[in-house]
Amino acid sequence: MNAYILINMPGREKKYKYIINTSSDLITLINKDYCYEVVNESYCNMLGKNQDEILDTPVSVVWGEDRFKNAIKSYLDRCFEGEEIHYVDQFNFGDSTRYMHVSFYPYNEEDNEITHALVFSHDISKLGEIESKLLNFEFRDPVTGLFNDRSLDIILDMELEKAKRSQAENKRCLLILSMDNFQKICLEHSIATGNMLLENTGIRVKECLRTTDYVFRYNGNELAVVLTGMARETEPLIVAQKLINAVSIPYRKSETNITMNCTIGIAVFPEDGSNCDDLIRNASKALSSALSQGKEYRLYDQDIQKVSMSRLELENDLNRAFDLNQFELYYQAIVDENRVIKGCETLIRWNHPSRGMVPPSLFIPISEQTGIISAISKWVLFKTARQIKEWSDKYGIYTSVNLTAREYGNPDLPAILASALKQADKLSPRFLHLEITESETMENPENSIKQMQAIREMGFEIFMDDFGTGHSSLSYLKNIPADTLKLDKSFVDNITTDKDSRDFLELITHLARNRKKSLIVEGVETEEQLKILLEAGCKKFQGYLFSAPIPPAQFENLLKKNQKII
Repeated sequence: MNAYILINMPGREKKYKYIINTSSDLITLINKDYCYEVVNESYCNMLGKNQDEILDTPVSVVWGEDRFKNAIKSYLDRCFEGEEIHYVDQFNFGDSTRYMHVSFYPYNEEDNEITHALVFSHDISKLGEIESKLLNFEFRDPVTGLFNDRSLDIILDMELEKAKRSQAENKRCLLILSMDNFQKICLEHSIATGNMLLENTGIRVKECLRTTDYVFRYNGNELAVVLTGMARETEPLIVAQKLINAVSIPYRKSETNITMNCTIGIAVFPEDGSNCDDLIRNASKALSSALSQGKEYRLYDQDIQKVSMSRLELENDLNRAFDLNQFELYYQAIVDENRVIKGCETLIRWNHPSRGMVPPSLFIPISEQTGIISAISKWVLFKTARQIKEWSDKYGIYTSVNLTAREYGNPDLPAILASALKQADKLSPRFLHLEITESETMENPENSIKQMQAIREMGFEIFMDDFGTGHSSLSYLKNIPADTLKLDKSFVDNITTDKDSRDFLELITHLARNRKKSLIVEGVETEEQLKILLEAGCKKFQGYLFSAPIPPAQFENLLKKNQKII
């Protein structure tokens, strides 16, 4: 006989009430309004509430709206439809977490329509603890305490499924680490010593990784690492080198130094495999290749290996560029309709001793990914301020400096700007203009507007660079506190042959004039383009027709020619 029938038998309420309340199981009766009508003492004690606090109270109030909607409600609805349900789940009772076996029974009176759900919950936490300990034996390596190869299959498969569903974090990486001299260490010093060093090596590997990454005892003398996200394409190589450096630190035993030799094979998802088996197989192949070639680490895809190694070398060179004074500032003229120089834009160049001039389009994205961009931005700002102090005193011109999204979002930017002015012999902010791209301001328009307003209050003018490429709304354009819009070169390239480009140019010119904003047209390269721009009412220009970006000495020669470019 089912328990829910016993509860409703006439004349026996007191007996059954006694039985229900003395039961160690948690027993409740819930109506179709999702409110409690019966709760036993065990249930109240587990929740730490009096019976009066729970009776006639919605389940969502007791367990929270999220848990009710996402889990409990669906079980109740199925029960109200006549389904008997059993499941195991984890529940928080105050500071205690318990594993409960929960059963839902449809409840009706005299075979009429189902009116309630009778719920029994049995505490199986002790069984859960025993099961957890058994699982530890099954999924963990007893020597190192790390996850074992069976765990690798499960976790790697799980991570690949996550990557397939994510657009932002769709990369995963598997590294297989071979402790090449592990057997030799065991023979020379003992198996116990070898195991102890392997356990410590696992700890060293863990310390090199993020908390979201995984380490496994994969196979005998091999460990495996799963990287759950990659910020940039060189990250597997950077991590591999970090692991090798950590593993190769000698261990001291008595009077002897013991060094663990490590070689690493690397496979990247999705390039090197679309599933768990492929990724493990290709990481193993990369390891074999590294061992046969005497290399410390190898990527499975040799083309990617070459590209990644080249990029890593570039990153390393970029980190040393400051110390070796390889950065230079160039300046490109901004002229009026009479070709008189009114200002210039400051542009950074990296003069590498063997690579030559490395284009900003190559090293700026790398500097942003590695975090060195903040140091570069400050160097450009302070050096430019000192240079424009000299030119503003002599020729009355201004310069504009590009701010990256990271620098622009820095709450300390006003203080940094004030410091740059002070160190440049109290340069007036009206000679130092700040450029921010439209696409970067559109990422967070409200914060961008606040930052612009704070900067303008200090006396700086703001240029919105690459205007027309960030898809600003007209309402945003109306409110944006930028003083000058710099029309992107892409809208100038076709104005001599394409009517739509000319129409767009006239629209932008009209909008800028109505909003009382200046317009600088970038990328002017021909006299024909200049003629059309003048006819459209444009007043300021920048481009190779007037001057390429040039070093400061050459730019000053232009300034000496009465500031007019013919």
